[in-house]
Amino acid sequence: MNKKEQLKEIMKYIPSGAQTLSKNPTQYVVGVTPLTIAKAKGVYLWDEEGNKYLDTLLALGPMIFGYANERIDNAVKAQIDKGTIFSLPSEHELVLAKLLREVVPCAEMSRFVMDGNEATTGAVRLARQITGRDHVAKCGYHGFQDWSICTKSGRNSGVPEVFKTLTHDFKYNDIESLEKIFSDYPDKIAAVILEPVSSEPPTNDFLQKVQETAKKHGALLIFDEMVTGFRWALGGAQEYFKVTPDLACFSKAVSNGYPLSIISGKEEYMKRMDEIFVSMTFAGFTLGLVAAIETIKMMREFGDVHEHIHKLGESLINGGNEIATQNNLPIKFSGYGPHPVMTIKIEDDYTNRLLKSFIYQEMNKVGILFSASMMVGYAHQQEHIDFILREFKKICEQLAGIEDYKKLEAKLEGDVAAPRAVRIVQ
Repeated sequence: MNKKEQLKEIMKYIPSGAQTLSKNPTQYVVGVTPLTIAKAKGVYLWDEEGNKYLDTLLALGPMIFGYANERIDNAVKAQIDKGTIFSLPSEHELVLAKLLREVVPCAEMSRFVMDGNEATTGAVRLARQITGRDHVAKCGYHGFQDWSICTKSGRNSGVPEVFKTLTHDFKYNDIESLEKIFSDYPDKIAAVILEPVSSEPPTNDFLQKVQETAKKHGALLIFDEMVTGFRWALGGAQEYFKVTPDLACFSKAVSNGYPLSIISGKEEYMKRMDEIFVSMTFAGFTLGLVAAIETIKMMREFGDVHEHIHKLGESLINGGNEIATQNNLPIKFSGYGPHPVMTIKIEDDYTNRLLKSFIYQEMNKVGILFSASMMVGYAHQQEHIDFILREFKKICEQLAGIEDYKKLEAKLEGDVAAPRAVRIVQ
């Protein structure tokens, strides 16, 4: 059975063929990119056919110490024999909460849930309760929940229209767009929520201005640190940029692949969690807690984790830009070392995806699972970055002589990556 036939079989039983949009097979090159992964270790993946790939995604960010890290996994295995969830809280909840208070600037108190959607929704609900207001100002993506996804065209099908009246988007590095929301909805904004940084660096003291604007208008500032937390620095982007929010949400890198998300914040706000209902059976899942405790301990002991990640990622960004420029290609690498981002600077969507798909394909063929949104981890080494850049240079040299990128259709051995939107099924 070839990969396209295999995908048809998968999609008979699993809508879209995956559980996460970014892992959807159609986001890559169906026919070339592996459909399923059989195992992983360090920074490598093996597909069901035994092919080995250097991974540049790290499961979308969690695997900061690499797959199957022996020290973390041994701590988890020991806990499995003691139990995964109990009828009352475990001792690990207090241990982790104390650790978080030591390393994260805003984390005077913390609550534990299971995924990012639950964390950001709990934080927003808490802000609404504290302020007595209903509206939210947001920048970027914060989960698939109705209050968050309602403003995203192409992904908000099935969301009641009323939610779209309560959530308002502002633009990153555009403080006027946030101030306009407060002007349009005076005394109605409960929370300002944003990722403190993504591919675009904050300019003109943007984060400080967001903090000041929220405070001036009586709204709580929430940092969504799902990606930046424990990746930009031990204390997250709030430590890195020296801006402390009222509340913050974490997941991904904090527990190296075990399910856990966190709502942390200042005591004056977090103690009012008792006044709202955020509750679930699997909150306090011991394996995630133990993994997070071990992960944080390792970061403190090693000392160079974040310096290493920043350095490697910056070498990838700088090297990629140098190669693209030398070959006069519409490709740009941006972001920060922990999260390099490749952008195709072509407005036509199909041509953009065609060029991206060709790069993915050629990387896949030499054993690199590559994405436009990359994650660098502590288990990566300079030799891995050098390998990626060598292969990227070869690809760019192939592309350099092509005037019309539509000609890449003949060179593509699989399907063009699909748009990043919800599928419509008739």
